[in-house]
Amino acid sequence: MKVIYPITVDNLQNDAIKRIGRKLTDDELYTAEKCVEWGLSSVMDITLKSAIEEAVEKNRETEP
Repeated sequence: MKVIYPITVDNLQNDAIKRIGRKLTDDELYTAEKCVEWGLSSVMDITLKSAIEEAVEKNRETEP
């Protein structure tokens, strides 16, 4: 199965280092993971719908 956009714990920890100057603790990491999951799931339907509609529209424009 091909993954379109992965987010790893390393991505999250590297961003934490940039933003707060350190890695997240285990408890902080758990909370951050849940927030990422919730945030992505809340926009997933809209994103997928828009992506499919855009793909169909662009393909329609290029068909002879």
